Formats: sequence, C-alpha cells, structure tokens
Amino acid sequence: MSESSLDAMIDRLRRLGLEPTEIEVKAAAGGLPKTVGETLSAFSNGDGGTLLLGLDEDGFRPANGFDAAKIRDALATVCHQKMSPPIRTAIEIIDFEDAQVVRLDVEELDPVDKPSFIAERGEYNGSFIRGGDGDRRLSRYEVTQLLSNRDQPTHDQEIVDEAAIDDLDPRLVEQVLRHAADRSPRAFEGVEPITALKRLGAVQELNGTPRPTLAGLLSLGVYPQQFFPQLFASVVVLPTTQMGELGPEGERFLENVTVDGPIPVILHEVTAVLRRNMSRAAIVRGLGREDRYDYPTEVIRELITNALMHRDYSPESRGTQVQIELYPDRLVVKSTGGLFGGVTVDQLGAARIESKSRNATLAKLLADVPLPDRPNETIAENRGSGLVTAVAALRKAGMSPPEFDAEPGRLMVTVPRTALLAPQTIEWIASLGLAELTDAQHLALAIMRSSGRVSVGMLRAWGVSDTDARRAVRDLVARGVAIRTGGKRYASYRLIEEVDQLPLPGLDAAAVAADATEREGIEAELDVIVQAIQAGHTTSRGMVEHLGMGYQTVLRRLRELEDRGIVEPTRPKKSSKQSYRIVGQ
Repeated sequence: MSESSLDAMIDRLRRLGLEPTEIEVKAAAGGLPKTVGETLSAFSNGDGGTLLLGLDEDGFRPANGFDAAKIRDALATVCHQKMSPPIRTAIEIIDFEDAQVVRLDVEELDPVDKPSFIAERGEYNGSFIRGGDGDRRLSRYEVTQLLSNRDQPTHDQEIVDEAAIDDLDPRLVEQVLRHAADRSPRAFEGVEPITALKRLGAVQELNGTPRPTLAGLLSLGVYPQQFFPQLFASVVVLPTTQMGELGPEGERFLENVTVDGPIPVILHEVTAVLRRNMSRAAIVRGLGREDRYDYPTEVIRELITNALMHRDYSPESRGTQVQIELYPDRLVVKSTGGLFGGVTVDQLGAARIESKSRNATLAKLLADVPLPDRPNETIAENRGSGLVTAVAALRKAGMSPPEFDAEPGRLMVTVPRTALLAPQTIEWIASLGLAELTDAQHLALAIMRSSGRVSVGMLRAWGVSDTDARRAVRDLVARGVAIRTGGKRYASYRLIEEVDQLPLPGLDAAAVAADATEREGIEAELDVIVQAIQAGHTTSRGMVEHLGMGYQTVLRRLRELEDRGIVEPTRPKKSSKQSYRIVGQ
C-alpha cells in the first residue's frame, strides 16, 4: 500500500467527517482495542473493509503515543490465533504525517466459510456484521443461515401433515403433470397422478396417506396461506421516495395490497398491481405496438419469482412475507434468507456462475408450473438464468442492473427507475417521426439525448453487438438525424439538432468534420467506461471482456475518472473483488 493511497483515504475521511461503513479507525494509543476482533469478524462476514490504527477518531490526525510495531504484532496475534477462520492478510505499517499508521485490509470471507467469529466466544456469540452505527452481533437466525450454506436445506420437502390432496388445485395439477409428461415421457407419461406428484416432490406419504409437501402447496395449492398465513407477498406503492412520508394529499400509500394464493397466482397479481401503477409508452413495430413501462415486465417477473423461489422457508422465517415496494424513483423487493450456495453479491446476474438453489424441490417443481397468462411458458427454468435474464432486459431498456444488498438472513434488490429509455424518452423518439427503428437505434438516440453523444463502444456497454451498433448509427446518419465526429477509431455520433443549436465547447464546424484529436479519443474512452459502469460492468475485468478495450487502457481511464471525481472504487485498493461506481449513485 503506497503512502499516496493512504493519503487519499484519510483525506476522504476528513472531508466526510466520519467513518464510512467500510473503514474503521482507532487511535490505539493505549494498546490494541478489545473490540478489534468484532470489527474483523464484521468485515469478513460483510463486504470486507479497512482497519486503520493510529489515528484519532476526532479529526483523523496521528494519535499521540501510538506504538506502530507493538500494535501490529498484537493485531497479528488476534488475526492468527483468536479469529476463526484465521485472517492471514498482511498487516502494514505506513508513514503518515511524521508518524505511522497500521493498516489492515480485510477481504470478505468466502460464503461457504462464513461466519467469521471470535473463537473463544463461539459462532453464535462471536459473529458480527457492520451496521450503520458500528459492529452488530449476528442473531442466532442469521448465523444459522450462514451455516446452512454448507448443506442442502430440505425445508421445502417437509410434509404439511394438516393438508390433504384436496388442498391442491386440480387445474394446476393437471397442467403440471401434462408439462412433466411432455418433458420426460419415460418418468411421467401414463403414470397415476399421485405417483407423478410424488416424483415431482409435490406429495409424500405420511402413515400411508399422501400429503402435500411445502413445495407442493406453494406451487399447486388452492390456498397455502390456510396453513402458512404469512407466506404471501405484500405490495405497497409509495407517493414519495421515503417509507412513512405522506404524499401531497396526506396519503400514506397510493396502493397497499396483500397478494396470496399459490406462487403462480402471486406472481401474476403482483405484476398486475405494479403495471397499473407505472407510466408507459408505446413503440410501434410494423403493424403492431409494444408497451414499455417504467420497468420491463420480464424484470418484474424474474425478481418476484427469484424472491418467492429462493427465500428461506425454514420454520424460523415462515412468519415473514416477501415485500415489494414501488417508489417514484425505484422498485424494491425484499425477502428472507440472504444469499445461498457460495454466491456473492458481485456474482449475482452474471452468466457464468454455478446454479444452486436453497429450495431444490420447489425450484424443480416451478420449472413445470405454467405462467397464468402464458401457458406455454413456465415460471422458472431452473437453470440459474432468472437474474441473468432480468439484467439483460434492463440493459436492453437502457437501465442499470439491480443493486443487491445482502446480509445474513436478508436480501434486498433495488432497481433504480432512471432509464435511458424511460417512457418520456420513448415519446420524444416517437416525435422524431422515424419509422422502423431498431432496439439499438432507440438506445443510441436515448444516449445521444442524455449524454450528448454515442459511440459503438458505448452501445457495446449496454449489450449491443458491434455489428448492430455500427448499423444503427450509420442509418441514423443516413436519415439525417445524427452527425459523425472524430476519426475512425474514436468515432462519436451526435444529434444534428444539438450540433446546430447547442454548439459544444471547443467544437466548431471544422472540428466536427476533422479527425479526432488524441484528447477527443481519450474522452470517448472515458464515456465508454462511464456507460459500462451504468450498465453494470463494474469490475475492470468485466469492462475488458465486454468493451474490447485493453486491460491497461481500462485501468488508466478508471484512474482518470477517479481523479475527476466521477467514479470511485467500492472496496480497498488491493481488493481482488474491486469494483467501481458512479459518484453520488
């Protein structure tokens, strides 16, 4: 760790006047604080963080009487001997303002190795997580959820002994058995319904009598809430951006709905509630039209399905429902259980992660349950592709991927409403009177309108292929809507009306026609990086993979954007899981 990196971190602390969640500062002038173990556990169980010793918390100045070598050795003893699993990260002594500071960057622990805990206190008393006001001890439920990552839960396979076969919806049962027989004739064609339901995990024998399982009731039940009153979904539509804040007419909610029934019914009705509370615009496609909402319908379906299918169904959490909140600026979905199966927040929505379900039987069963409004499609593919599909749909609409806030025992997914292709932007594009625009052209026009220009690289960041991107911008130029600036390598495209009416600083008519200067090329690459982060490619490796830019070029552009205060890293400088975000977002 260089002194300049430490200088930048402490400068940030002084500007903020407080410690952000990912940094813990201690003076440690009188010895190693007793709470250091709690902080190490909290960082390891969360997103990681940085411990700085030798600074006064008031003003973040070097602490008088601080013995860096002594504190480093004491900290090493705690890391190696008193934490389970031991923390092996190097501890550094760094010169700072004629004094010394001890720094330790703690990485997030692999999910299957959590929880990190103070050995002498044990897992249930010595495990911590970062909170808004410091380190908080994990509850017994939260620790149990972390430990469940090491095994396959079977709560969805439990027999509901109060329920009977008559508590399953005959219509849903018929549809599922038909789909299962088409999918796997050898196992299901011509088989007695009860036998088929057993093979699907929807039914098991109890003292010689077939009874529905929890998975069977949730997927195929007439009314599962008869047996589990809280296993429903709540939907609230808020008038302001803060829960509990009243609207202009004193209203607390614009809509407040409890949605129950089996999962296919919940999914259908939640989608309907959200759609009627969103604005929409139409895109003309030949002789037909396609409605576009604030949030793509497939995104809503995937997020709600994911919450219902992967939430925790252990007895301890059956008193908690899935919660959906629609604010003017965001959509939020909350569920119990947290992440499962060794998956981290950074991996959610990525195409190449191993699929593992907390509720394996339920996930398999939902792969045969049809959507109420699309009988030829099932609720889940059981391929781990749900969030991947949602992220792709968001990028297609020019929207940033979901933000995932995961803690032990809880997962919150937030989709910002801000979109390049918001309904008002779609209406503006329609006002241009351009026929038969492609999805890539809609996105290109939206980027030009919001950012001042678009390039093939910027479109690539949103998942558009090079071929489709080049075809899209060339056609817009041919139609007289856009004008090309820059040379072959750094070509950008701007709306003609903006070039004519709103001259860009330093860009005269001659510059528009001339080849781009080196600075213009750098600015174009910086624009591409910003678009990539907004599209969810937040790691340097991800940017290299999706943008076709060299690794060193990406790193240089990220450093320049950091220097300008446009982007900032989300983790310590040396973190192997480093990612970036737009400042203020």
